[in-house]
Amino acid sequence: MVAQAVSAVALVLLAASGAFKFIQPDPTIGAMRAVGLPSSRLIVRLLAVAEMTAAVTALALGSVWLVGAGVLYLGFFLFTLTALRRRLPIHSCGCFGREDTPPTWFHAGFNGLSALSLWYLVAVNGTAVPWLDPPLQVTFYLIFSLIGGYLAYLLLTLVPRTLGIASTR
Repeated sequence: MVAQAVSAVALVLLAASGAFKFIQPDPTIGAMRAVGLPSSRLIVRLLAVAEMTAAVTALALGSVWLVGAGVLYLGFFLFTLTALRRRLPIHSCGCFGREDTPPTWFHAGFNGLSALSLWYLVAVNGTAVPWLDPPLQVTFYLIFSLIGGYLAYLLLTLVPRTLGIASTR
């Protein structure tokens, strides 16, 4: 149940992140360059489409489709960890197409936990959304996922800015 909840929130956030990157790819381009990865508008927009596709497919179908989302989160975990360990002065990891989303240890932990939760569901042949439950329960679950996704977004964007946390700390 916990893995389902974490995974559903992670997938909602992944879909939103992809949409933000697609609309505003520049912060992600800058972050990828800072870490030494190839980057361009096309690459970032393709990554954004992959994020949205993986999230929607994993939410709708679950099971093996969760693997792709888990791989993306593993990539984000490694990216964030690299930026933190190298103490790169990145003002944005590019997650939400904004300049004020710095990589933090909390961010790395969220990405790692998301990947593990998604892969755990694959291992137990689960789904992020319990579609076979009664419709009212599924509705409440989806509402929780949206609210949880928004709260995770706030934690990843506002808390570092409010506390003055940067990737160089």
